[in-house]
Amino acid sequence: MPVDDHPGLHGAETDSVYDRAGFGVAVPRGSRPALVVVDLTRGFTEPGFPTGADLTAEVTATATLVAAARLRGVPVIYTAIGYTPAEAEGDAVAWLRKAPGMRALLEGSDAVALDPRLDRRDGDHLVMKKGASAFHGTALAALLSGLDVDTVLVCGATTSGCVRATAVDAVQSGFDTLVVRDACGDRARGPHDAALFDLQAKYADVVALDDALAYLAETSARRSLAQSALADLGDLPATSRWVTSGPVRLHVLDYGPADGVPVLVLPGITSPAVAMDFVARNLTDLVRPLVLDVRGRGLSDVAPDPLRGYDLASYAADVDAVVDGLGLRDPILLGHSMGARIAARAAVTGRSPLRGTVLVDPPLSGPGRGPYPTTLDAFLGQVDQARRGTDADEVALSWPSWPRREQELRARWLSSCSRAAIAATHAGFEAEDFFDDWPKVPAPAFFLYGGASPVVTAAGAAEAAERNPSAEFAEIADAGHMVFWDRPDSAFAALRDALRKLLS
Repeated sequence: MPVDDHPGLHGAETDSVYDRAGFGVAVPRGSRPALVVVDLTRGFTEPGFPTGADLTAEVTATATLVAAARLRGVPVIYTAIGYTPAEAEGDAVAWLRKAPGMRALLEGSDAVALDPRLDRRDGDHLVMKKGASAFHGTALAALLSGLDVDTVLVCGATTSGCVRATAVDAVQSGFDTLVVRDACGDRARGPHDAALFDLQAKYADVVALDDALAYLAETSARRSLAQSALADLGDLPATSRWVTSGPVRLHVLDYGPADGVPVLVLPGITSPAVAMDFVARNLTDLVRPLVLDVRGRGLSDVAPDPLRGYDLASYAADVDAVVDGLGLRDPILLGHSMGARIAARAAVTGRSPLRGTVLVDPPLSGPGRGPYPTTLDAFLGQVDQARRGTDADEVALSWPSWPRREQELRARWLSSCSRAAIAATHAGFEAEDFFDDWPKVPAPAFFLYGGASPVVTAAGAAEAAERNPSAEFAEIADAGHMVFWDRPDSAFAALRDALRKLLS
């Protein structure tokens, strides 16, 4: 039920009064949004329920919004109204005395179930409430603050009731607020239009679905680097080189020497190339390390299509592009975490012959397996922290055992990572099975893993050994997933031993 926004819709006198009052100014749009889907439960979206209406169009618009938010790592928060039998049958809830039809919204009933046309996943949040506002009597404000949100997009039902109350309280809780017109529904046109008019005038920007989608896309694409981060490049004993993979420009740090055996280093999900500088420096007496800024990180471009641009096939195509573009002959692929998964795929599908591969603590997750141990919210929270401005001391709270220089580099460079790249890659950890590639990775192949890693457990390492018996394995005792950062001496010893074997 869209609301026209042409001048004079509510009468010249009304428009004049509101203009004179200074209403209707556009709200700022921050860089850390969340989507709050208000009460799109069956009791409101299906006309067969006493409190319901046919909200097919609004549910469809919301599903599009949810998919876009999830793709870009934007938190999705659903709300629902539900009452206990004592509340529904008694007289303690004042709202039910005024609106007794709401008594049908019993906890656990079909009326309180999320509309099945919406896809709620494990990473989404659910806020149960008793009143109109999703903030009243709930922990929603604390949740949004904990997620470091600065802007709330609100949609759902009903526009004149719970959507309006939630949007008003969002503003009163300190969040800039957008109400997505096409994704809000009501039982009648009049209350719907009036509520959107009042919200636009005093509390929020009422926006079309396309505008909300564009905002999410623009927000997730934002990446930044401070001058202090760029200055780090001047301290590296490496040369920046550039290649293209289709439309994506890729940045590579080349540590030389030019006549050395090339080792293409592929970092993890939130590690720009500079984060692997200390690894590369440790290898220059043996090989020629080249560290890739994986697309969407560091100085490399983002994928033009985030729906298809951060899967293993796209990443492996970038490896081919670097090998071809820089003329690397018989390179070794060295990947850590995400980079190890990329190395495995490139070893199986790549165009160029390889001298060998070294995989370091690759995520073994995939369909039907356990989830990746670090949540998407944790990754995105760290990125948002970096965008807001962080320092080594704050990084040390998450990574206390890291060398100080590595904490400083992460503080300066993490903001260069695309939220969309992280979200899509994290989804790939569970949608793309490492074991589809690993048994096909040809010898010689080395598999290094942390003895205390939650990513490669003892059972996972045993399965990997069974599935590719030609590979050589090395456990780094007491190291977690961040093997080189956690136990650098023993990790480098194992890595150098693997490289020496490949060189011989």
